[in-house]
Amino acid sequence: MDSEDDVLDTSRLKFSGDFDEQVQEVMEHIRLQREEVEGFNSLITDLYHVLSPVWKDIQVLAFGSIVTGLGLRTSDVDCYIQLPPWLHPPEKSFVIKAKKILMQHQHLFQNAFAIVHAKVPIVQVFHVPTQVYCDLSFNSPAGVANSKLLTYLLNSNKKALYLAILIKYWSKIHHLTGTNLMSSYSLTLLVIFFLQQINMIHPVMDLQENVEESYIDEWNSAFSTPEQSNKDDKSMYKLLGEFFKYYKTFEFDKYIVSLYLGRPVARELFTKVETVPSNFVRYKTNVGVKNLKPLRLDTVMCIQDPFQHNRNCALAVYAKLGQTISAQIQRAVSIYENDSERIFLKKLLTETPDHSPLAKKKKKNRPPLNGVKKNYRHNEKLRNVQQNFRQNYHYRGRNQGNWRGERRNIH
Repeated sequence: MDSEDDVLDTSRLKFSGDFDEQVQEVMEHIRLQREEVEGFNSLITDLYHVLSPVWKDIQVLAFGSIVTGLGLRTSDVDCYIQLPPWLHPPEKSFVIKAKKILMQHQHLFQNAFAIVHAKVPIVQVFHVPTQVYCDLSFNSPAGVANSKLLTYLLNSNKKALYLAILIKYWSKIHHLTGTNLMSSYSLTLLVIFFLQQINMIHPVMDLQENVEESYIDEWNSAFSTPEQSNKDDKSMYKLLGEFFKYYKTFEFDKYIVSLYLGRPVARELFTKVETVPSNFVRYKTNVGVKNLKPLRLDTVMCIQDPFQHNRNCALAVYAKLGQTISAQIQRAVSIYENDSERIFLKKLLTETPDHSPLAKKKKKNRPPLNGVKKNYRHNEKLRNVQQNFRQNYHYRGRNQGNWRGERRNIH
């Protein structure tokens, strides 16, 4: 895969033509290519064949940006290993054992590293055939369910997906997302929430009406998939500019970003279970009766997970980072309001000198272990390949049929 420095180097872009042509050039520069997406199928297959002899009846489920279509050329692959229900040893033991198993197959997997003391223990490993890094977890299928939701919400409208990718790229250029920074997931939720405000995307609450409930970790993850609004009255240029204008004035200190309701919710309402809006029936039950932890409110931002309503996805945004994010949003609005459409994208994606404590050193790239750097070309069939992968990332093993695209409730 391309190095992070190569992908984040906007000097390689010409920014010629009109705004939509510039957006297309950026997409071709940063998005995963056909060969890469096809390679992920072999990664999932190899994981299954290496791990299944030890743990019978497992399922390997991909999730994250690779599934949602938000993957960049620097993206790793996230996989959840779903074990059969009769296996319930401590989670750390799974991670340690998985590392040992993977290291026995050096022709497929190398540099396996177990991170056992994280909130979600994982195994990081390098897949030799595809030159891709992969994170394996055994904790919960919640990430798989969230990825299905984001895939539906973003891929029903090309403008929505492109907006989310542009914002993700902008955030990486300006060092707003990444390790010990804001998560790309929480930033994507901000994009979806903005699109809910202009009625391009349904509130999650509406999607869960009249649908049989399916629970993961005490939270309903079922949703319907009605056709989204495909209104084309706003150009990509206006969508991008209005995204920044919306969050420039958003009062994060007073309101919760709630994709479930599709509108801001006053923080003070969540200080007590009794004052939580009546729409949050499951929250009242889980927090008030089952004594699950309440939603964290002592943070710079509060971005509520669309399914798990007691989870604040913006916990990593500390004060100085919040100030930096705000400053970059204000800068984006200034460019949008004071410069022409033709140069907006180029200025937006140009890194500014930053002498603050948040200025990040360039991340060292993880080079391919065999020393080979792949040279990918843009392929017009990429979109179809990605869609096919999203529909078929659930591998169930030879004896149960190969790749399958049916929807499945996860309990």
